[in-house]
Amino acid sequence: MDLNFVARAWQRVPQTAQIWIRRIGFALACVYGVYLVAGNVFLNTPLGEWTANRKPEKFQIAWGRGITLWPGRVQVWDVLIKGHAARATWSVNAERASGRIALLPLLRKTVRVPEILAYEVTGAVDIGGPHKPPMPARPGGWVLQFDRIHSDSIRSGRLGELVLDGVGRADVGFFKQLRGGALELMPSLAHFENARLRYGKEAVLRDGRIDAEFAIARHTRDQARGIAKLMLTDARLKLDGKAPTLRIDVDPQGRIVLGNVAGNGRAQIDLGFARGSLTPGSRLRWHTPVTGRDGRGAQFSDALDIALDVDRDTHLVARAPAQAEGRLSLDADITVRGTQVPLKEVRSLLPRSSGHVVGRWHFASLRWLGNFFHAPWLSLDGAGVVDADVRVVDGRVAGGSRVGVPDVQAVAHVMGNRISGRARADGRLDTGPNDEVLPHLELRMEQFDIAGDDAPARPFVRGKDLLLRLESVTGVDRQALRQPGAMKQVGQAMRAHLTFADAQVPDLRAYNRYLPNDHLRFDGGAGTLSGDLTLDGAGAIGHGTLGVDARAARMHLAGIALRTDVDIDTKLRRADLRRHTFNIDGTRMALRNVSFTEPGGESRSGWWTRIDLQRARMDWDRPVSIDGQAQIAMKDVGFLLALFSRQRDYPKWMDKLIGAGQAQANGKVRLAGQTLLLNDVNADNQRYDVLARLRLHGKQRNGSLYAKWGVLSCAVAVDNGRRDFHLIKAREWYDAQPALMR
Repeated sequence: MDLNFVARAWQRVPQTAQIWIRRIGFALACVYGVYLVAGNVFLNTPLGEWTANRKPEKFQIAWGRGITLWPGRVQVWDVLIKGHAARATWSVNAERASGRIALLPLLRKTVRVPEILAYEVTGAVDIGGPHKPPMPARPGGWVLQFDRIHSDSIRSGRLGELVLDGVGRADVGFFKQLRGGALELMPSLAHFENARLRYGKEAVLRDGRIDAEFAIARHTRDQARGIAKLMLTDARLKLDGKAPTLRIDVDPQGRIVLGNVAGNGRAQIDLGFARGSLTPGSRLRWHTPVTGRDGRGAQFSDALDIALDVDRDTHLVARAPAQAEGRLSLDADITVRGTQVPLKEVRSLLPRSSGHVVGRWHFASLRWLGNFFHAPWLSLDGAGVVDADVRVVDGRVAGGSRVGVPDVQAVAHVMGNRISGRARADGRLDTGPNDEVLPHLELRMEQFDIAGDDAPARPFVRGKDLLLRLESVTGVDRQALRQPGAMKQVGQAMRAHLTFADAQVPDLRAYNRYLPNDHLRFDGGAGTLSGDLTLDGAGAIGHGTLGVDARAARMHLAGIALRTDVDIDTKLRRADLRRHTFNIDGTRMALRNVSFTEPGGESRSGWWTRIDLQRARMDWDRPVSIDGQAQIAMKDVGFLLALFSRQRDYPKWMDKLIGAGQAQANGKVRLAGQTLLLNDVNADNQRYDVLARLRLHGKQRNGSLYAKWGVLSCAVAVDNGRRDFHLIKAREWYDAQPALMR
């Protein structure tokens, strides 16, 4: 510029104008000076932060030092911004930031920032803090409009335990009206090079390239709250980087420990999201090497591949070939109808899903497997490996599916008894005549215990090789299981078959919890228990057999102590489920090698008896009660006579009656509570007849007996400790006695 020309031009300006120009210039210089002082004082004293942090519970900003050289332009260092919205807290740090504020919009209560440049930026978001509900919307709120927030030096970001490190840049813009007004996230983008993504201490991605685009349409809080904001969101994510190697170590118990180590996997993602749906053309490819040791200590290496493709539908494929026992294997091919993402209810994805999943995996709990077979009395629990071959049609597991569990803790509750042990479970799903799914389960326990439901820690039976087969007769609607009377429906829809043989009973006294101890109990000995039972879906016995076998068992029967071999074969056929009663026609009980001491002290040995219940009912509730008609074969009538009196009190000729050999008898037997009733007992052979009726109640003993040997006869009445013999007209006396009351 020619200064001489400027000087000559200034001289041609009128004197008055020169004066006003000088005055205006001086005024502007004064105003600028005041601005410099006031603006920089504002930025570098607590006044600035106090002005900005009027709502510290929701928003706070702090900086180290700042400078402004022109109205509306500010530069600050060591910036920290924090905020709290609902249950999320967030923070942003920047070493330096500069920006421009449009001044005229301030007159319209609008803070418009055309541009902010930030340097060396880090950020973090934590979700799950205390909930701070927003204030009710009110009119008149200021508007915050940031057209462009730009940074070429983003260093890291964190969302909970998910951390992203690298070299990034971003352009973000947003609009927000305070006091509950509208919010908009303008079309924004971010880019990262040399990105590393980790979750906690485990690496998820390294040497990655990430590109993201995102925007949220303008809306108010009442129009979209929480996750519903995603229905107004458009986004796209592109990612390409190295995935880590997945390490799987299996201990000898089959438990799996997972971890990540550096590897040469590959992650490639190109996903678009538009207002609640994945956009056609989206795709994902994830290749992860798999290495580790199996349950035998052998080292293996393999790979897991995941592919996702979106067109009109969403197609997911995941594969991990199986080579080593006891580790992950997977072959899944699932198609989801449509592209909608289930934002509010994840379960809504199931009815849209169909496909096939084959795999092996270790579950921390297998309780879900027992629930799957609709058997509330059967539970499968504990950790274990599951081999699955599952077909899915419209979100439902379809016929032809199979599942196997090599080792699981199983517990079955059957009529007051708890059967438990480690088991192998194999299940399958068949298709019924109406296309319903019918579950079948085979459960085999190599070793098992049986205890009472009220004393699960004290098992009284220990056995091997128990087999339980559970099958559906008709389909069961899962929703119907929650309705009143559901157990009746389950009972009709399912049936089970339980078998085991020669399970050890270390102490036969364990059975006394089921027996009326005053008149029938075990005093010692060991034996075995066998069972072949058909159950309904509610775990109640339908029919079957229970067998008890013991040698040299000590028993107490009708007040007489004896030692005997016991063989009981109980035939069960349910009569009334609600009352727990069974028809036990055909039940047999054999006592062999019986030795006992009669009330007078005389000892007997080598005695035996066989009892066949021709028509009988049993009440399962403890103590067990039996009521029926019995056919009895016995070596002699010595034990029957001993129930009434000492041998030396009988006439001498009755010794010959005892020695007259085997007898056949029949009569009515009732065993209930403290009462044992023998009624209308008739024992005879070709040489004698014996009739008897006896009622034992607690320590009380009442009854009458008649015995006939040729022309000789005798009757005896028992009334507790008193006995009355009748040798004349013994039969007439016996017939005149009243029937015993139950």
